[in-house]
Amino acid sequence: MERASGYQRSGPPASITGITTLTNTPADTAGALRPVAAASVIKELYGHSGSQIYLMRDANITFVRKIGNVERNYERMLDLRAAAYPLPAIYGKYGDTLDLEYIHGLDMQAYLLTGDVSALADFILDMLNRLSERCYDRDYSDVYWQKLDFVDESGDLPFTRQQLISRLPSRLPASNYHGDFTLENILYSNDAFYLIDAATVEYNSFIFDIAKLRQDLQCKWFLRKTNLMLDVKVQYIQDRVLERFTVAKEDALVILMLLRVYRHTCAGDPDRTFILEAIKNLW
Repeated sequence: MERASGYQRSGPPASITGITTLTNTPADTAGALRPVAAASVIKELYGHSGSQIYLMRDANITFVRKIGNVERNYERMLDLRAAAYPLPAIYGKYGDTLDLEYIHGLDMQAYLLTGDVSALADFILDMLNRLSERCYDRDYSDVYWQKLDFVDESGDLPFTRQQLISRLPSRLPASNYHGDFTLENILYSNDAFYLIDAATVEYNSFIFDIAKLRQDLQCKWFLRKTNLMLDVKVQYIQDRVLERFTVAKEDALVILMLLRVYRHTCAGDPDRTFILEAIKNLW
């Protein structure tokens, strides 16, 4: 399966009216050229960011355009690119629209079928080691209490807000972070791995990045719509990550990350059913 900068294809709209790409200097320091003049839509892409996402083409380049809810991506990508993390180039931001480099490569479903799982594990550990280099101790109790305000009214979760918070580590090392570190947000292209869809969030620790990654490694979220059997390979990656970062073994942290997705689902939705089953197993 091919993914376009980490987004799966939906359906191609005829056009996006009123949107052009402005000629300007690059929005980050990568030295990439911004697309110029009006761009045409190749196809609409699908992601979980709450943005409209399109694969675009102008006279010079194919690129990804995100519309809506992009400030958090822009801010985090600037920080990570400034530190030389492997992310797509930012071609431009204007208003609530963000134009990004299109990375033509394999998603991790396709890569793990035939690729070297140890190379992927090495990449993930390298990213986490770098993210954890500069930390400071932070109490996340207030963040938990604020972000989990919906739990007691949910009606289908096996715990109260207080019960979940009591299992979460109150103090963790705040650090540099990705913000949505999942296998779905890793691409493989030209013998290299790339991170996509970094986002500014209040869970600003590499420990939360590991918990988000375990959403795929342990709960198999990224495989929920397939029949692929990759259990041994993803377990190998998780074992290596948790051997290195033992504090991230707490399953309540994975539940916390699943609840970030839960909030964007509704009763009867297959994604909610998947999440509730995963939460039940972890709890």
